[in-house]
Amino acid sequence: MNFRRVFCTAALIAALPFASAQAQNRIVRVIVPYAPGGNIDVIARTFSKELGELMEETWIVENVPGANGAIGTERVARSAPNGTTLLFSADVHSMLPLVVKKVPYDPIKDFTPVALVAKAPLLFVVNAQKVKANDLKELVTEIQAAPANFTFAISGAGSSPQLAAEMFKVRTKLDLMSVNYKGTGPAVTDVAAGHVTMMAVTPLAALNLARAGKLKALAVTSPTRFEGAPEIPTTAEAGMPGYEVLNSYGFWGPANLPADQLARLSEAMRKTAQSAKMKQRLLELGVMSTWESPKDFEKHIVTEFDRNRKIYEGAGIKPE
Repeated sequence: MNFRRVFCTAALIAALPFASAQAQNRIVRVIVPYAPGGNIDVIARTFSKELGELMEETWIVENVPGANGAIGTERVARSAPNGTTLLFSADVHSMLPLVVKKVPYDPIKDFTPVALVAKAPLLFVVNAQKVKANDLKELVTEIQAAPANFTFAISGAGSSPQLAAEMFKVRTKLDLMSVNYKGTGPAVTDVAAGHVTMMAVTPLAALNLARAGKLKALAVTSPTRFEGAPEIPTTAEAGMPGYEVLNSYGFWGPANLPADQLARLSEAMRKTAQSAKMKQRLLELGVMSTWESPKDFEKHIVTEFDRNRKIYEGAGIKPE
């Protein structure tokens, strides 16, 4: 795939003040292609509030759910490339065509990556009453003894939790049944209730339940322990080295976003993501604040797409 050339020089950024008479009256709509209350929605609102104040603009988050996120995402793809309509999403944005047929846009060609602003590991959780294992190695042994007793909850097509589930199956060579849900909330609720055995899920959705004893967190899917939950071991410490999945969150604009708008937006996001206030706020949500430039973000998207495509192909997953 060819990278879109993105010009985001320091000189251009310096020449673009955040506030101006025009900017103060500008409304920026941030489209979240999922229902309110989920991880993506909460992070989008957290960033949009700070960005609006920094840039002296009105930033409005609009939830446009449906079709695994495709309806709201297509709205951004078809919008005018003037910086007033942005998409906030996660890795599922680029992964959706790997699991869903006829997505009405190209997740790479039809968008301009603006900035990657946050990352989060997943928690590998199991039902606390039905599963005896205390780490991943013990879990594999327990499943091998009675595989029919174990099921994997999937919170959305093309999501990082689905990727984590398929990676687990491939790594362990276990043929586990997946139970598909339309959102994270119902999936986590069913795992906690024992209707489904396990899942990989964002810390925001599961950490409190794990600390309350309703779920058992066996590992965090990152190479190092997560600062927001240092008591939970990494997958390597839990007996499965190399089993790592990080969920990345960022802003996109429609294709052909002008270089001046791109530079202005990305620099504001850098300042916001790197502020002590935002880092602490996101940590409370189970997320790590970060920032990648448009060019680096685009490389990240393409690299992750290629890696995930190979994982899904290895698992025999085809678009449906």
